[in-house]
Amino acid sequence: MRLYTYAIIDSTGGVEESINGLFEALVYNIPYRDIGIVVSDLDPQVQIKTEESILKHEEVVEALMDRFTVLPMRLYTVFSGKEDMLLKVKDHYEDFIENLDRVRGKCEYGIKVIWAGNVIKERIINAHKNESASAQPEQSGAKFVKEKFEKYKIDKEFEEEADRCIAIVDSFLNRLASEKELEKLKTDNLLLSAAYLVDKEKSDDFKKAFEELKSSGGDLKFMLSGPWPAYNFITLSRSAAWAIGSPTTAFWPGDGKFGGLDILGK
Repeated sequence: MRLYTYAIIDSTGGVEESINGLFEALVYNIPYRDIGIVVSDLDPQVQIKTEESILKHEEVVEALMDRFTVLPMRLYTVFSGKEDMLLKVKDHYEDFIENLDRVRGKCEYGIKVIWAGNVIKERIINAHKNESASAQPEQSGAKFVKEKFEKYKIDKEFEEEADRCIAIVDSFLNRLASEKELEKLKTDNLLLSAAYLVDKEKSDDFKKAFEELKSSGGDLKFMLSGPWPAYNFITLSRSAAWAIGSPTTAFWPGDGKFGGLDILGK
């Protein structure tokens, strides 16, 4: 029987009996020293890459988060058996301990900020067109260089405006976070995709600050997701033969089912 893995936790004790995993299999904890690996048995013949499996994986991780410090495993991490899994855990035990200590008592919130980036860029472009409208005709070579320089200035002004808006948003939230990950302008209209690591005791204050920000007016639109396990704030040593699971974009909780730890299960 194979083992489907959900998370590493800071406990060697049992988990709630009411937690069922993939295909309603009982979820249980396999201890190793002072940590545990939460798993359920998996029939080798079943197909696990389904939408239902994704949702169940996320459901188990969230249930564990209520009682333990959790390092989520990457979706579809499967081991051939207990012995194989414990060998991998032994190899990376120090990584697990360091990360559990780092995120203990904390949770992650995801923030997305949408702005009318296409409108802002068009406004900047029009301003530059008006500036150059009265200029004298130029030779083709000089015109080419000028156009390239104009594009550089437009892009620079656009990024500066983005940085200004992001700084305002971050000033509301960063004071309540112990760590953050910010990614700007994934598209022209997605101004900011961010993750904040927050002490659980400050969760209410963080959500209140977000609501104040959201209701402050202006053209920005805000989305909040969480609390989640600390997907974006797990760090690994170079020697570890596993990696933070991250989709092609920065983690947005809710898509976090594709994230987590990956220790190369068989």
